[in-house]
Amino acid sequence: MSYYRFSYSPLTAGKHTVGLTGDFTSWEIIPLEEVGGIYTLNIDLPPGVYQYKFIVDGNWIPDAHNPRKVPDGFGGENSLLIIEKERETKTWEDIISRLSTKNPEKFYQLYRSGANSYELRFFWYPKLAEEIYLVSKNKEIKLKRIGQTPLYEVYYCLLEQSGAFSFSICIRYQNTSLYFGNNGFTDKQEEINPLNVNPDKIPLFSIPEWVKQSIIYQIFPDRFFNGNKDNDPDFQEWFYADCKEPPPEGEILSPEKEYYHLVKDWNDIGGLKQSPWQKEGIPDFYSFYGGDIAGVQQKLDYLLDLGISVIYFNPLWQAKSNHKYDSADYHSIDPHFATTEEMMAFVQLAHQKGIRMILDVAFNHTGETFWAFRDCVEKGPQSPYWNWYDWKKWPLPQPLPADFNPKEYYQCWWGIKDMPDLNYDLARPHPDENAVRNIKEAHPNAPLVDYLISTVRWWLIEIGIDGFRLDVPDEVPFWFWELFRKEVKKAKPDAWIVGEIWYEARQWVSYRYFDSVMNYAFFKSPVIEYFILELISKDEFCQKIENGLALYPIHSLKAMMNLLGSHDTLRIFEICKGDIKRWQLAVIFQMCFIGAPHIYYGDEIAMQGGKDPDNRRPFNWNWEKDPVACEVRAFYKELISLRKKHPALWDGHFAFVDSPDNTIVFLREMDNEKILVTINSGWDYMPIDIPEGATILFGSINSKGLLQSRSGVIMSLTGG
Repeated sequence: MSYYRFSYSPLTAGKHTVGLTGDFTSWEIIPLEEVGGIYTLNIDLPPGVYQYKFIVDGNWIPDAHNPRKVPDGFGGENSLLIIEKERETKTWEDIISRLSTKNPEKFYQLYRSGANSYELRFFWYPKLAEEIYLVSKNKEIKLKRIGQTPLYEVYYCLLEQSGAFSFSICIRYQNTSLYFGNNGFTDKQEEINPLNVNPDKIPLFSIPEWVKQSIIYQIFPDRFFNGNKDNDPDFQEWFYADCKEPPPEGEILSPEKEYYHLVKDWNDIGGLKQSPWQKEGIPDFYSFYGGDIAGVQQKLDYLLDLGISVIYFNPLWQAKSNHKYDSADYHSIDPHFATTEEMMAFVQLAHQKGIRMILDVAFNHTGETFWAFRDCVEKGPQSPYWNWYDWKKWPLPQPLPADFNPKEYYQCWWGIKDMPDLNYDLARPHPDENAVRNIKEAHPNAPLVDYLISTVRWWLIEIGIDGFRLDVPDEVPFWFWELFRKEVKKAKPDAWIVGEIWYEARQWVSYRYFDSVMNYAFFKSPVIEYFILELISKDEFCQKIENGLALYPIHSLKAMMNLLGSHDTLRIFEICKGDIKRWQLAVIFQMCFIGAPHIYYGDEIAMQGGKDPDNRRPFNWNWEKDPVACEVRAFYKELISLRKKHPALWDGHFAFVDSPDNTIVFLREMDNEKILVTINSGWDYMPIDIPEGATILFGSINSKGLLQSRSGVIMSLTGG
């Protein structure tokens, strides 16, 4: 561990509330102590790369004394901390001199991904193996290198084995061999005690096969297409009573003022520049555009033509807002999107066309319009749902004053009054309940849990969706997600569960919780930092990618949601400032990397957008008139088609290949198919060899054997 001192010097006099948050705290806030007017905190951290911010009087700010910064995905910056430590260099002689070990488990992991399917992972010292084999019943299976942790290289193999079995590991280096088994290491094969495997003691952790073949398309429903004007919001619901009318023309609303209106000129606003009622925001927070399920249904052929196979919907349930994260009823379809019957028919039609769909669910909080919360507001402690929330004071003032502070009355998400937090554990307040893993250590709020689980069954069985994207799941207790997974897999065994985790997620990706996560930490961040913003070197990029590959089982890696943008981040074309060449590099890597590519609606036509709500502009259905949009969509379409044609790109082994500076070269390999990808991120042409018998599948090399700067080429080494 390495000692690090965080310090903050206030810019103004007086008392301040100062905290520290970062990926090493799971973005929980830790207070700093004041010493002589300076706020400090000492933390022991292992070597690594970390992102963090200070929280000063409620404001999130980077460290002014640290020059290293990276985009935080919300239009601001995080401070970047790099802790380096000289690694102890292991030699072969060191290992031979200390052959035995008392904890062999630290060198391997074994996953069971099917009834008779296993993945072995073996951890070994860097550059001290030429070949590593699993040995079982005189059968050898060669292990492949998949990634690297700060201490070890990670190797793996897949095997099919019925019933109990045993195995050992053989490491070959410089014409010598080392053997590993239950008694540790030895250089004498006859002395090794094999590792025994009892399938009954290894939990089954399976991932839906369809996910790894998927191209995911995220739709923010209100902003995609208005297919049925008869269900447009008319704001007659009771919760719009005080905020239905926009201000007089020319008047600018204060940020605290709410109003709601419907934008009716959809086809004329593809280039929307500015809300007339706000100084900032494109569009403003309170605009509705009338997008609905009928609109998505009418555009299914558009999605099929692009190559989409999974639709990921932001929430669809009834709610006050346009984003629907403030649910009024989890057991519902918002009537401005569709009726229940219309939604069921749409799901059936999409399935017939080969498109699956997953739904965004936010179980950390409800909306203030949620039926149970309203009952509490009306009846107070006499409500049967009173303990569904963490109440601090009642009654609420009526009407709510302009300076109403909801945190004085109830726990709510990020202090937003419209999103009261749910209370899962009757023995602990929110958020202390979140860290509890064992349900036996909790006092579960059974009526709340039963209601949420019933909602899951309704969406999966009655509506017919194919899985869930879980919003802020780290703000809900572990034990609930364990119950959730059991019920989901019972209702639909091949349903996909993907969590919104922005940091390293080993504790979440398991047979207990999630199939995979949105790959912010080990895909989106390094891809944008390297290909788009040029903030990190090639070596740093490869290291971050390999760190991610080392974390998760191979079947989970193939189901990672690899995104470049979302409703929570700046759009990718906003980040690259319209530089198509740099965007193309990122997409080439995305479509050829291990995991399921994700496209945020409109990214395929080069839509731009900054911080929320600017990143939620209405889809520009005039895109065919824009040459850039046409070029971008055609690029996506070609690469998606290529990925689908070659199983090695979505199911094959991934490995970086040594290459010159400014080039990323990697191999995708499956059975007899080998695909070689070369990406030139530099400003100069790069010489490249075409192996004998190779076929160029994408991109081009000029007559002099040079790859153009800021471009890529994809080759089949098997002639296919």
